[in-house]
Amino acid sequence: MRRLMVKLLLAAVSAVAFDAAVLADVLYDQTTLVGLPSAASPTEFPFAAPATEALTVTLTDFQTPAAFSSLQIAVTSGDALIGKGAADAVTHGATVKVAATANGMYTLRVIGTPDTTQGFGSFGVCVTRDSDPTPRACISGGSFSGNIQTPQPPNTTGTSTLSTSFTAGKPGNYLVTLTDDVFPVALDVVTTPFSALITPVVSCPTPNPPAPGTCVIPSGVPTAVTLAAGISPQLLIVATAAATADPTVKAGLYGISIKDPSGASVLARTVPVGALGGASFVAQDGSKSLSLSVTDLAYPAALTNVGIAVTLPGMVPIAKLTVSGNIPNITVPTGILEVWRFATAGAQPGSYSFNFANTQKSLLSGTQIVNPGNASASGSFAFVTKSLAANGKYQLLLNDFKFPGVLQSLTATVAQNGTMLTQDSKGNFTASVTGSAVVLVTAQAPTPTATTPGTGIFSVTVQDTAATPTNFLYQTQGVGGEFDAQAVVTTGAQSGNYDLKLADLGFPASFANLAVLISQGNTIIGKIFGAGTVPNIPITPGQYTLSFVANPSAAAFYGLYSVNVAPSAPVITFSANVSSVTAGQPVQLTWNTQNATSCSASGATGWSGTEPLMGTAGVTVTATSTLKLTCTGVGGMTSQPLTISATQVPSSGKGGGGALGSGLLMGLAGVFALSRRACLAIANR
Repeated sequence: MRRLMVKLLLAAVSAVAFDAAVLADVLYDQTTLVGLPSAASPTEFPFAAPATEALTVTLTDFQTPAAFSSLQIAVTSGDALIGKGAADAVTHGATVKVAATANGMYTLRVIGTPDTTQGFGSFGVCVTRDSDPTPRACISGGSFSGNIQTPQPPNTTGTSTLSTSFTAGKPGNYLVTLTDDVFPVALDVVTTPFSALITPVVSCPTPNPPAPGTCVIPSGVPTAVTLAAGISPQLLIVATAAATADPTVKAGLYGISIKDPSGASVLARTVPVGALGGASFVAQDGSKSLSLSVTDLAYPAALTNVGIAVTLPGMVPIAKLTVSGNIPNITVPTGILEVWRFATAGAQPGSYSFNFANTQKSLLSGTQIVNPGNASASGSFAFVTKSLAANGKYQLLLNDFKFPGVLQSLTATVAQNGTMLTQDSKGNFTASVTGSAVVLVTAQAPTPTATTPGTGIFSVTVQDTAATPTNFLYQTQGVGGEFDAQAVVTTGAQSGNYDLKLADLGFPASFANLAVLISQGNTIIGKIFGAGTVPNIPITPGQYTLSFVANPSAAAFYGLYSVNVAPSAPVITFSANVSSVTAGQPVQLTWNTQNATSCSASGATGWSGTEPLMGTAGVTVTATSTLKLTCTGVGGMTSQPLTISATQVPSSGKGGGGALGSGLLMGLAGVFALSRRACLAIANR
């Protein structure tokens, strides 16, 4: 199960990524793409259009080293899917027309299944302006290339083999660079020499090639190999983690880069070895410095190894840590970065936390449990508190939200410096030293039923024992599915009623299960299973948490959903004491509103202009009329019609004092309307 990072959105939508709407009153507006653990990590690339204009997005399968089995792209803006496409088997590309949007903010999301033999593929995305003359140039800020690699199960042999091919489009010297990234340890160059083998070649500078037409590329030495045009040379690399460095670490990482005679890249790839798992991909715009950190939490026991590295495909690591530490002020170019993590436990499980961030927000972070032998830690979660005071009194609380299902079990322990702290039956404990604590939670997913999935959500809280407790940890966590949590902090200016909306965007297919809840502490204030809207959620100043748990379709591997928390539209209750009257008779109107800041009336003489947000009024109806009350609020505008039927009095054709003439009736109606306006003016002073 992937545990996604928790982001803090400080009541301003500016804290949400490019994908968020720029509506000042929207608390949250974002789309999220999730994939099954067996799926290749998707690539997400946000960009801002330089102007409000129609665009065309072109996805291209580079077919390097082979065509994708499936390659798709989705274009979103705010919480809306505005375009999607799939590369076809003929052109190996897809074109998506994108209409102009008001905010000009987009996110491009690419998913794919590489060729089963190669397990790897390369693609490119080009965004052009429809208004530009042809041939249209790609917009630099919205165009990029990337790699997709099928996750390979880590092995315990410490050896991995790459057998692939690339295309030599022109004759000449190709510069081949093979680099040992020394992460987490160096590769073996003694018992199993680390090198690359290319065949066929025209010439090779390496002395004594193993066979004619074959070239050996040594590690760390850029080598110019002469190739003929139009061929597809085979590349073979066998890499083994060096046992002499650390016999318990059977993992490594290396890069391979091949450039054609013009300097253009034909292959750039970073390859994990042995027990090293796949990378996470992060888009970086190059304008902000980055920081990288990893911390062994030493609970339940210290890890034997822990590390994190950041690379660009085929290049030496931009930054790496092989022990607990922090690297600040990292500068990297714009592009898709690869983040690699590695940790091993001894006889007992361990845990670590990591964070990769720019100056504004975390790009990738989390806390991970590691079991002995790197066995699956599904159902085990670690959390880190803020700094506690030595001898301070605290309480550890667990809460099963019982949504979508009820967890089968939920337990937790707390520790400092690797030593478990004693809790009483209510979760009370005493901090042993000044500093943070680690909370280890074990949860068993719900049993699936016909009406509920095998997923659940819980919260973990550490607070002091004051009359008004202060939280030193509050976090939600999903069990049994892909999970994400977002915190939203609101101010007094944002108080009011809001609608929570969840939508399954159906890319590339609908979810098997999808759920969201919004909570304040351990109180659920809104929840949705599948899709829909919860209207009129009261929001006051404070912190709220949005928790998502999802199961993408097993056949589609991925799913895309959107969540929006925005001010509720005005709600109007508008009625009359009767639905029909004799023409010229008064009707008593009554109305009330929610989420409105102003209202106006229309539809009849005496029922027009500004009205208060609630009230009653008498209106004379001279003919069948549709009266309308229109109210405006932060969440938009709502109109409520009300039809009153009027029956005309038949004329007797005779004079007499017993009947009022139509002219007199009209006059009285006008006087009544003027009198009512005067009364309303006085009441509103």
